[in-house]
Amino acid sequence: MSKSIIDIEENAAPSGGKWRKGKRYQGYDLGKTLEKRSQRPWFWKILGISLLLTAVIILAVWGFVFRSNQKMTSYISEINSANTMESLLDGHENVLITVNYSHLTNEDDYKTARFVRKTNNGDYYSYYKTEGMEEDYKEVIRNKQLYRYDGNFVYYYGLLGDDYENVCVSEIEGEVFQMNDGLKITSEQESGDFLKIEATYDVSEGDAYTTRYGFNAGDQIVQTLTVDKDTMAVLTAVETCNGEEFYSYTVEFDGENKNPEFYQNIKDEATDRECTVYYDYEGNDEKTYTFDIPSGVYFNVLSHDGYTVYSDEDCENEFTEYQMQVQNPETDITLYVKKNEE
Repeated sequence: MSKSIIDIEENAAPSGGKWRKGKRYQGYDLGKTLEKRSQRPWFWKILGISLLLTAVIILAVWGFVFRSNQKMTSYISEINSANTMESLLDGHENVLITVNYSHLTNEDDYKTARFVRKTNNGDYYSYYKTEGMEEDYKEVIRNKQLYRYDGNFVYYYGLLGDDYENVCVSEIEGEVFQMNDGLKITSEQESGDFLKIEATYDVSEGDAYTTRYGFNAGDQIVQTLTVDKDTMAVLTAVETCNGEEFYSYTVEFDGENKNPEFYQNIKDEATDRECTVYYDYEGNDEKTYTFDIPSGVYFNVLSHDGYTVYSDEDCENEFTEYQMQVQNPETDITLYVKKNEE
């Protein structure tokens, strides 16, 4: 223990004593300090209780946040589970979904509408149209067949393999609104048979809000939903950013059956044009498809990753969009879908 010793001279008492040297400790007296602290046990008790209370508060706050996040995730999952095409059609003859898009980076504002019902054999009947796109078109999916009309000509797309399930059904069911897991629900209010839900989402670099709409990372998206309280079906959804609306979604039930004029004109015509497709031509899984369609209808197939469509057996002439448009729609056609060489 370090200490400081100072030699001092003490004056003799008036009675006349001798001069003497004395020593005095100057510094920290450990014994006295410990003695004083031993007399204050309440200090340590209060400190311990304070630390314990702090730990309890931190754990309580963390637990509340954790449970809130779990509840929010569960709530969003419940809404998404209720919003499928199968669920929307349950108890309804048909569904019409209308979506408006605006403030897009590389596209003009446009609108889509998809009418869906189930046929007697359980397949989907779907009528889809776009308005405002550079190349608007109308589309009908029925009996696992796909027709499109671009305002000039009707095109029949031969579905190969699992095209119906992976493309057609996927697009039909994908039209139904789904909430993003990154959303934070900020408010919920009941109004009769409906719930009004508001949620926010913070834009991050590289997500669809930056690439498709051109918003900046850090911008906040506000999403407002009207939800059927019994079924949890989202009936309307609106998204805004900086006070401007850029997306809206609406569901209507049991409306008038949609059967566009272009489809009515061909659906009962004789199928006297034969179109043949060799899929995976000269490959290990080669399969032949034959499609009978009405005359005057142009034929095409959906694109497949890793494959090229040819119009000749030697696979030298690629079946391009131009060739598809200038084909003679009165004669039979044969196409060869061949796997690309690696």
